[in-house]
Amino acid sequence: MNKILLSLCILLASISSAQATEDVQPGQLQKIEALQHRAENLTFDELDLNTYHLAKARTWLDLALSEYYDNDNSGIISAAIGQAETLLDALEKKQTGISMDTPLQLPGSEPVRPDLLDKLATLKKHQKFSCGQRPIAEAEVYLVWTGHEQAESGWSHAESYARSVEDMIYAAQVAIDNCAAISPPVAPIALPHVMERITLSGDALFAFDKATLNPSALSRLDELAENIKAASVLEEVILVGHTDRMRSDGHPERNQTLSEQRAESIKQYLIGKGIAADKIHASGAGATQPLVQCSTKLSKAKQVVCLQPNRRVEIILRGEK
Repeated sequence: MNKILLSLCILLASISSAQATEDVQPGQLQKIEALQHRAENLTFDELDLNTYHLAKARTWLDLALSEYYDNDNSGIISAAIGQAETLLDALEKKQTGISMDTPLQLPGSEPVRPDLLDKLATLKKHQKFSCGQRPIAEAEVYLVWTGHEQAESGWSHAESYARSVEDMIYAAQVAIDNCAAISPPVAPIALPHVMERITLSGDALFAFDKATLNPSALSRLDELAENIKAASVLEEVILVGHTDRMRSDGHPERNQTLSEQRAESIKQYLIGKGIAADKIHASGAGATQPLVQCSTKLSKAKQVVCLQPNRRVEIILRGEK
């Protein structure tokens, strides 16, 4: 009889825990999306994408969203959301002297690779730090992410995340080595006003899961090129590729790679149409900034249709007509 009661108590506790998780998850997703919108507004209106604190906040949100879709319950999602919110609050208030510290350990994570931490600390003290600030910021968050994967699944799973940190550190070092001295090193960079914002459907530009431009999309890109050339002053063309979540299967880097490849395809096409390469900044956001959410209970075919708005390329033109 006691065994029956014990089993019943365990079952009820499991149901209660599952319901609690179910209640928390939608709220977390709404919070992540709201913070992503705030970060996007800062990107559009005030700050360079490469600004250290903004890049760091966006990467914390990437971590939170990825772990949300992996149904993580270690506490890392809330912790990452909190880190991002603190940074965005400070940026929106135009605070000076915002902390550049990164927590060595968060709930659901553990310290790893102190050698990489030391390299990042050295780069942050470099006279030309501002030239490599974005990959440095991303690497710091990815190191915490590596610690989470280590705590969750062991080093065999975390190792690929550590390699990503190594790549980011290398990119930062190259940027610093090729940079002219800049002082002060950490000041956010004000940009010219946004001349135009354009969103193009990924499905119209590319075949599903591909980064090669459809022939039918070229006329639309020709129009875009002519629009860019018509600017009296062109400061920058920002291309950001976005995917849906369908191909990740727990590996967000797949979507990240596809989104970057798609943005790069458009960049190369615009260069071929006479737009200066140094005016075009191409990047990818993977599936981290969805416009719509669709139930996973739908068939795969119906999910693909439902998630269509998320497959897109966002284009920001800065300058003057």
